[in-house]
Amino acid sequence: MKKHLLDDISLESLIQYLEGMADSMVKQSVERWIANDQQHGIFFNRIKEAWSNPDDLKVLDKSNVDKDLDQVLQRIKKVRTEGTSKGVYFESGRWYQKSWLRIAAIITIVIALAGGTLITQRPHVVQSDKITYNEIIIPFGQKSKLVLSDGSKIWINAGSKLRFPNRFGSKIREVWLDGEAFFEVAKDASKPFYVRTSDLNIKVLGTSFNVKAYSDEGIIETTLVSGRVSLEKANASNSGEKEVILEPNRKAIYIKNELSLMTEENKRYIAGPLKPRKIIISEPVKLEPIVSWTEDRLVFENEPFENIAKQLERRYGMQIIIEDNELKQYRYTGVLKKISIEQAIKAIQLTAKFNYAILDNKLTIVTADASH
Repeated sequence: MKKHLLDDISLESLIQYLEGMADSMVKQSVERWIANDQQHGIFFNRIKEAWSNPDDLKVLDKSNVDKDLDQVLQRIKKVRTEGTSKGVYFESGRWYQKSWLRIAAIITIVIALAGGTLITQRPHVVQSDKITYNEIIIPFGQKSKLVLSDGSKIWINAGSKLRFPNRFGSKIREVWLDGEAFFEVAKDASKPFYVRTSDLNIKVLGTSFNVKAYSDEGIIETTLVSGRVSLEKANASNSGEKEVILEPNRKAIYIKNELSLMTEENKRYIAGPLKPRKIIISEPVKLEPIVSWTEDRLVFENEPFENIAKQLERRYGMQIIIEDNELKQYRYTGVLKKISIEQAIKAIQLTAKFNYAILDNKLTIVTADASH
């Protein structure tokens, strides 16, 4: 039996999330649900769009809307727990009057289009072929795989956001990335594919590559596995700068600011002081440490502990604090597979002298002497 999209999440949780009234537990459950399945992300964005545009319901038959509204209210009331925050939805008649049209939009437009079982799809719902945009947000501790309308595949790492259209236009294909993703772009010579980041635009025709462009980090890395890509600064059209061509097994490093936290590998390609707003092309690189995250592995080669901690934070969704500055510069080489955060830290601890404590989703690391 086919699983319904709402089997793993309650509609009332989605409503609380959209209303900004969800507590931390509900918020985390909704974000996990979105990250766990591509269809969940698309479904949620349809809900979000309907929630924001209740006027779309003007084409619907009023009696049918009222009927479905009553069904969903009864569904929510059945699972309401007395005394919890969910009760706010039914304690106030004003909330009901304010939000009934939005709930109806969710039922009549979103669930019907998704093939849900709450109602059947009505032929008089007006469909639009306009391009709309979805945004997938991957929380820390999660990752996701997405297949676009052209067949291109994208693996999205933890702590990342990807904005993409429901379908591509006639001239170009483009997505917007804040974070890290690995792309396998379907070939279409007549329609180039662009990955837009905060500072760089990456253009491809059909290839596989990794992009690391977190907005809270000082560099953007693009590593080409196969094919060919070109890079240009986001404002290149105004500055007259030419695009830079990247060949397979090489990395393009773009420095956003002088305070960039550089890996030891990247430092090898920087001659002299850091020069912000410049694209640097590396010598051939080892691909495994860069793309291993797509296979649930983290590969480190002589990597500073401070850099490792940042990757572990995203992977496990836990804050990591290293209290000793010298320990931040400790270098580690190894492979961390599908293990817990504590197992990962203990693996590093085999070659480094430190102690740690875990409390309230925060892992604190101190030197061995500091703990006594």
